[in-house]
Amino acid sequence: PKDQVAFGATVKLKDSWGDEEIYTLVGAGDEDYENGKILSSSPFGVALMGKKVGEIVEIQAPRGTLKYEVLSIEFEE
Repeated sequence: PKDQVAFGATVKLKDSWGDEEIYTLVGAGDEDYENGKILSSSPFGVALMGKKVGEIVEIQAPRGTLKYEVLSIEFEE
């Protein structure tokens, strides 16, 4: 489904401070954290899977719970 986060999706998120971030979910060997390519199997990637625009994603991190709102989901053609 193109309306929810899945492998290969590029996702724009807004964090609780209002900053926007863009990530692409990739497979092992293609990750490049400095350029926003994160493993779909990472805790962050797993938390994003299946989310839709407008939903809030909560990710447990060592410094506490991080919250992001999904602003857009795109797939390369």
